[in-house]
Amino acid sequence: MLTYEESKTSAVDKTAVPPSHDVKGQEVTIDGRVESVLLSEHAGQIHLELRAQESAVRAIISIDTVAKEIWDKTQAVTVKSLVRVTGYFTAQVRENGQDNAHATSAPVHVSTLDVIALASLDLPSPSCPGEKISLSSAGLEARLSNRILDVRSAASGAVFKLHSGMCQLVVEFLCSNNFHWIHTPRIISATIPGDNEYFHLPYFGKDAWLTQSTQHHKQMALSMDMQRVFEIGPVFRAEVRSSSSTRHVTEFTVLDIAMAFHDDYHEVVDLIESMVVFVLSEMQRREQYRHLIEAVQKIYPHARPFLVGLDEHSKVIRTTFLEAKRILREELSIASEDSKNFTDQEEAALGRYFRERAATDLFTIEQYPASMRQFNSQANPASPGLSNTWDMIVGGREICSGSQRIHLYTELCDAMRVNVCGPPLDPEDKQWQPYLAAFRAGMPPHGGCGLGLNRLLQSFLGLDDVREVILFPRDVNRLRP
Repeated sequence: MLTYEESKTSAVDKTAVPPSHDVKGQEVTIDGRVESVLLSEHAGQIHLELRAQESAVRAIISIDTVAKEIWDKTQAVTVKSLVRVTGYFTAQVRENGQDNAHATSAPVHVSTLDVIALASLDLPSPSCPGEKISLSSAGLEARLSNRILDVRSAASGAVFKLHSGMCQLVVEFLCSNNFHWIHTPRIISATIPGDNEYFHLPYFGKDAWLTQSTQHHKQMALSMDMQRVFEIGPVFRAEVRSSSSTRHVTEFTVLDIAMAFHDDYHEVVDLIESMVVFVLSEMQRREQYRHLIEAVQKIYPHARPFLVGLDEHSKVIRTTFLEAKRILREELSIASEDSKNFTDQEEAALGRYFRERAATDLFTIEQYPASMRQFNSQANPASPGLSNTWDMIVGGREICSGSQRIHLYTELCDAMRVNVCGPPLDPEDKQWQPYLAAFRAGMPPHGGCGLGLNRLLQSFLGLDDVREVILFPRDVNRLRP
């Protein structure tokens, strides 16, 4: 490494334009991560490649235009350090008619540099900064184990900013439609018999579990005459298949919605479909999200523009469970039984079918067999064996499961005793009394859904693994970081 005096002597090719009062250009101050350091001994310059949010900036420090203190400080800078540089662009920088220093590829000729945080020399390198290749080439497991460095890359970081934006749009839509944002417990005292995917939690000498859904507490809130409620938060499921599945994890973020309706459960379906259309359309329309989507699409090879195709009434396309099964058998030549739910492969095939036939990446399947739904789902009185239930498919994956819930106390008790989807339940059992109290007090006709926000974003972006869109994912094999 050259000393300050040696560097000044060897700098015979002075290619940099030093900032002065005669230079036309914009003075900027940029905070950025150092992605690379290049010392040009012949030119007496140090080039720093910086990443400022989703943009790349080249900072040039010239030996003959900075103080010795700045030069020495720059020579000590390590890759991944956080620095603040002040200097001049060689030309006025504008984008879309607005000053936008961080969007330029023009170099910044630095006058001062401050080290905000110096990074260690022995940091792992799980990705390839600056190269337009698939980040998965580094190996997803390696990236997850080094999540801090991984998320600093433009594409990975953009994913989680989009997750934040998606949640904000959900709240914007629901609150503008008179919903109340509530918060319900994640620690519960009862489980559904026969469901072995609850996490047990010793609780001060008693048994408790982590919740898989907030559905029951949402219904109780409707009995309080809150009319429309939602919440966003984590739920937990002991998914053994998360050891190998690309769409299942043990902790994930769910948007839970419940609302009373006046005439028909399709009021609930209409609103939830409208919400999803609003969120996905605004993600593509608003500039603050569009440039993040573009950052993801440049890096992830499977990311593609999302199609929000609607029918002739400007509604999300709907089909029935039995019609979707017919499409699989007769139009796609896939053997599929009416008595079984859709497999992951069948959902993906239906996703391709509707994308090709209707130019849409989202659609709704309704009227599922009652045997495939929870005990409190309302049966369809006009179609024995079917229920007023639905799933929304986005990008070939189920992201939302909903139903009209039984609201009459005696009917709910009868449904529990029969429980066509599992072992009979005893409505006299003490574990059910807090839940049933809401129905004894009078429950309005209502419906709701649970929507997996992680899977929605995964499907919207076209990413292969749901863990790509979870900041710190948890599965069978991963409890860290």
